[in-house]
Amino acid sequence: MPDNKVLFLSKLMLLVIALTGSALMPTAKADGKHDFYFEASRGDVFYKFFYSAGLSGELLKKLMGSDERAQRLNHIYPGDKFKIALDDNHNLKKIVFAPLNANPMLISYSKQKFRFVVVNIQPTQDITHSTITINKSLNYDAKKAGIEAEVIKLMVDNFSWELDFSRDLRKGDNFVLAWDGEKTPCAMIYVGDRKTIALFAYKNSAGQKKYYTSEGKTLNDSFSFPPLKKYTRISSSYQKSRYHPTLKVWRSHLGTDFAAPKGTPVYASAKGVIKHLATLTGYGNVVYLKHGPEYLTVYAHLAGFKKGLRTGDKVSKGQAIGFVGSTGQSTGPHLHYEIRINGVHKDAAKVKLSKQSFVPSGAMASFKEKSNHVLSELGIKLALF
Repeated sequence: MPDNKVLFLSKLMLLVIALTGSALMPTAKADGKHDFYFEASRGDVFYKFFYSAGLSGELLKKLMGSDERAQRLNHIYPGDKFKIALDDNHNLKKIVFAPLNANPMLISYSKQKFRFVVVNIQPTQDITHSTITINKSLNYDAKKAGIEAEVIKLMVDNFSWELDFSRDLRKGDNFVLAWDGEKTPCAMIYVGDRKTIALFAYKNSAGQKKYYTSEGKTLNDSFSFPPLKKYTRISSSYQKSRYHPTLKVWRSHLGTDFAAPKGTPVYASAKGVIKHLATLTGYGNVVYLKHGPEYLTVYAHLAGFKKGLRTGDKVSKGQAIGFVGSTGQSTGPHLHYEIRINGVHKDAAKVKLSKQSFVPSGAMASFKEKSNHVLSELGIKLALF
């Protein structure tokens, strides 16, 4: 048996003994003396176990505020195990928390102070990797490197929130995919001349895998609505059919109109890339913003654009991009705002849009440990954007 597996099993046995005093984990609630054992079921919360051991709410409040690692106790799942040990005077001595899918944590309490130790018993995964070197395009070069279509789509879905594949990629740039035995990568890393973007896999309690930066957040953005801070009213909502005020015909209105004074600033509803900035007959002065692989927002009838902006520029959420006006086919100052998903118009007031997600605070220590292990195996030194 390889040395790392022997070490892993030894640590695991030591933890079980620390939890139980024997090589078996009891399922009973208490041992009849001063040690209480718990195994979480669906819907359980840590404070229920804490109170069952006869401990006070005041002490619980002190525990939760003593160290950010205590927040792991707010994220427990079926099968997670606890030992709460008391001294002869029934005062708290230690808590051992052994989650199923993360490193265990020992919390000792002495002289009115809590001390935390996270025990690393996770076995080291053998990491392999694939490298895609850009010569023509991501899709072409990834297929040439033998990467399956499902993984290429994962790369596009995630990296397109930060990379404009038609403008940002340079010949010789690399994408590194790290594998730990699963069908999809455990990490995806873009290494270019100007920046490095690293994403690491994390599975939530439901087994859903998403990719997060080393800071524990996804690259996709959450959308804000409406794209103005001030407006008078919604002068026209999303409608399949309405009487057009200037064309004098019945036709669909596939956006939301916000009446506002001329010159009112208009803001990007999420980070993205300016795909089109132009003056058109119907929309007047208009900005099209591309967000990730599937979203497009449209800002029409503007009086003008924010100075310095041009097609291809990247904008951040909440950045001013123009000003309310009445250009094009318009009867008065307003913003016409649209959302399109994969080219299909949606009602901006009702549609469910992308939301940024985060690794739970209680899982961050384990997530960072695994991410650092992957990086050390790959030998990549990050210069994160």
